[in-house]
Amino acid sequence: MTLSALHTDLGSPDAYIHGVPHEVFADLRRHEPVAWIEEPAGDGFAGGPGFWAVTRYDDVMTVSKNPDIFSSHKGASFLRDQRPQDLAALQQMMLNLDPPDHSQMRSIVSKVFTPKMVRGMFDSIADHARAIVDALPDDGEIDLVEHVSAEMPLRVLADVLGVPSEDRHLLYDWTNRMVGLDDPSYGGREAFLSAFIEMFKYSNAHTKAKRAEPGSDVWSLIVNAEVDGARLSTEELNRFFQLLVIAGNETTRNLLTGFVLTLSEHPDERSKLATDPALLPKAIEEVLRFHSPVMQFRRTVTRETELGGKQLHEGQKVVMFYVSANRDEAQFDDPDTFRIDRGAANHLAFGAGTHFCLGNSLARLEAKVLLETLFARFPHWQVTGPPDRFRSNFINGIKKLPVHLGKATS
Repeated sequence: MTLSALHTDLGSPDAYIHGVPHEVFADLRRHEPVAWIEEPAGDGFAGGPGFWAVTRYDDVMTVSKNPDIFSSHKGASFLRDQRPQDLAALQQMMLNLDPPDHSQMRSIVSKVFTPKMVRGMFDSIADHARAIVDALPDDGEIDLVEHVSAEMPLRVLADVLGVPSEDRHLLYDWTNRMVGLDDPSYGGREAFLSAFIEMFKYSNAHTKAKRAEPGSDVWSLIVNAEVDGARLSTEELNRFFQLLVIAGNETTRNLLTGFVLTLSEHPDERSKLATDPALLPKAIEEVLRFHSPVMQFRRTVTRETELGGKQLHEGQKVVMFYVSANRDEAQFDDPDTFRIDRGAANHLAFGAGTHFCLGNSLARLEAKVLLETLFARFPHWQVTGPPDRFRSNFINGIKKLPVHLGKATS
């Protein structure tokens, strides 16, 4: 293994502050695809037991498709170990359940997030896209995240949850404080914990209202659904609400911002898309592969097993690095080259197996409609400065991206 991989603490948010360290992951894929990574103390972190970094595509698929060996529930899905009281709460989330409990919860959402439902949202998504783009100045500089990338998923999320559109900014604030736990600009642990309190108070009131007067929104269906003859508990619903709030806007926000940033860094590919707008769906898939919004998820080993030539022991952490698997040379030809006509839909940006993202079709539709609308009105946009990135070991996120729109077309 080379020195760059050997001396990188892949559990630290600082490893990603300037972007994903792709050269480190390439080293690991070549020399030690299942590698033991220490978790030293530092920056307020007391240190951890270490984890197995899984960096090749096939090994990530193996972990994803065997929840009986690699559990989402036992230690939850986040890389750093949680305090016992926090772990108990997180284990209520569908994200942190294993079959059969996960299957029961997922069945509720899968009845809602159907292709028919997503197609039925097209008109409202198109209306949101036009409203967002129409609100932009005819020329000048904007923060793409604030005015475009965050707005689209938040508006759609408000529809899905059946909350007033003006409350979408509450959802945005809670999301930033929860995923920004390691980012000082979001207030640290105190702000992180207060976000949960505020969000769950809101969720409880909203649940009560939707049980009294159900609507056609997703939240009405969830709170009135039954599992084994009983409705979900308050704790389960709070965690469901949390999952929808974060997953419903964070991934799509970073897909949209990552799309614009990646195109700006590859002008030849941008020209191809401008010449042939029909390539947009393939371009979205390539951005999802090349600039994966979620970098990793953690699992916990439930029994002795072998992976990538290494012996794994019960209780050890295993971290699936999607950002590495999506650059695996054995799976993708010339993976570090961005090609909008690649269209490799076999990427792992939405996960795989038991926890494959149910909202993937909705995220793709939001991105396609908004980008079509934005580029049609502002074909000469330019990124004018470096991205301000989240300090995170989880989200491949951008907080701000300055963009000069250029003169709007009629």
